[in-house]
Amino acid sequence: MLNVEQGDLLRITGTPYPVIVVSNNYFNASGKVIVCPILKNAPLGPLHIPLDMEQIGGFILCAQVKYIDLSSKRFTKIGSVPYYDIPNISDAVMGIFDYQVF
Repeated sequence: MLNVEQGDLLRITGTPYPVIVVSNNYFNASGKVIVCPILKNAPLGPLHIPLDMEQIGGFILCAQVKYIDLSSKRFTKIGSVPYYDIPNISDAVMGIFDYQVF
């Protein structure tokens, strides 16, 4: 079983940018995760969440969710965001799928 939790920051071999795990811990226990990329330079936008941490800085691109099977990838955990930041990131990701009344 992989020890990857929601909010973890990862470097995945073959991926040029770090990612943040946005899927919940129950889902992550499967060895698969849903992540969002973190880029140093990105235009401001409602789905680009700024991240300023000692380990890494840039913008979390919440509209670019990716499904990754970590059991077949090499990765390194480089940190994690504080728990109180996770709802803001999660809300941005979930906002993509919200039902909209016209």
